[in-house]
Amino acid sequence: MVFGRHFALTALGLAIALLSGCATTQVQTATAAKRLERRAAAFASRFCSEHGAACGSNRYLPAARSFADQAHGFRSAVENDSDQQVVMAFKNLWLKYHALRDEICRSRDRRLRADLKPTAQAFVDVQILVENGYSYADPTVYAMGGYTLDPYYN
Repeated sequence: MVFGRHFALTALGLAIALLSGCATTQVQTATAAKRLERRAAAFASRFCSEHGAACGSNRYLPAARSFADQAHGFRSAVENDSDQQVVMAFKNLWLKYHALRDEICRSRDRRLRADLKPTAQAFVDVQILVENGYSYADPTVYAMGGYTLDPYYN
């Protein structure tokens, strides 16, 4: 009888720890997603405001705005959608980030590259949280045996 109660209490404790771990991951990811959204929007708006009238014709602005829009969509997915939808939103975010980063890296403008660094760090923070907290929700993980060969997780 004592063994049964001890087992039930242990199982209950493990369930609570598991649920609190999931909630912590979601809260941390939501916080990181908000930070990324703010930094991406600031990068796009700063980029536009610094160049004044040339804003509409600047070649980097569409990629910056597209990434900022995707960062907003990712934050919304983290706050409102299922874990699989978060993973899919991250895949789209990853594509937009790399398109923006590639555009900026091809430029010879060091200041522009430096301006991207806070956004890049926020993206890396989100990437780590998605890799560690949502791997079970990504169907490609099972097909590949893990993230080691997947470029958007490395």
